[in-house]
Amino acid sequence: MRIAVLALSLLAGCGGVSGAAPGSALPSYATSLGSTSASMPSAPTLPSRAAVQADLVVRPDVLVLGFALQQTDADPQSALTAAQTAVEDLGRQLKEATAGASTVKMLGASFTTVFTDKAESDGDAISAVVDGVIEVRLAPELDFWARSRLAAAVTQVRREVSAAVNAAKDGRRGATFGQPRAEVKEPEGHRAQLTEQWLRRARSFAEAAQAASAPLVLVDCAPPGAIEQRPISLIEVGLSLSVACRLDALSAEPKRD
Repeated sequence: MRIAVLALSLLAGCGGVSGAAPGSALPSYATSLGSTSASMPSAPTLPSRAAVQADLVVRPDVLVLGFALQQTDADPQSALTAAQTAVEDLGRQLKEATAGASTVKMLGASFTTVFTDKAESDGDAISAVVDGVIEVRLAPELDFWARSRLAAAVTQVRREVSAAVNAAKDGRRGATFGQPRAEVKEPEGHRAQLTEQWLRRARSFAEAAQAASAPLVLVDCAPPGAIEQRPISLIEVGLSLSVACRLDALSAEPKRD
């Protein structure tokens, strides 16, 4: 007797650009906990929140947002040095705003030639763009309002940095920030619980579907993949773990002569 194959899976359930020099491109980042700048509404718009399927919902422990800073100079080393100074200033502002809860992790650097009017300048310049990730720790005991205040503090720093870039009015500096998104920094710490939940569901299904004369067992299981997470809110993140196995009936023992 053969039983149909069963595939069981655990289903998970304001950026701004300013002062960018001509000829340069700054990375963009997806938003998840807000929206970009807009005109003042007469009433708040109710966010559209689709239901998230997840077998395990946990409290996020970090706010993450991407950023990119640009500096332009005739010399690439000077442009990079200026970008490093800008990142250090950003890190200092964030630590002050979040009471030391933030860290800055650098990811990449790129250099682009910016073509200028040589009649009015000494030649073409080099635009250095460095990008990274800002992480703000969320202690487990922080409630919704405390977490929102941290998000607001980060928003204020973004606003101040953008204002400083605009005030320079030299077109040699630029800044881009993504929206904060709530995540679990080490999702692998929940793998054991996710696996146990999957096994309970598989056993429950097998018990309900099998025949008395043909018990079902898990066969041909592939190694589970990485844990996926889907932000739900400032206080919830859905985790999922895809597991692919087959449920089949035990083969009858061959008769011995």
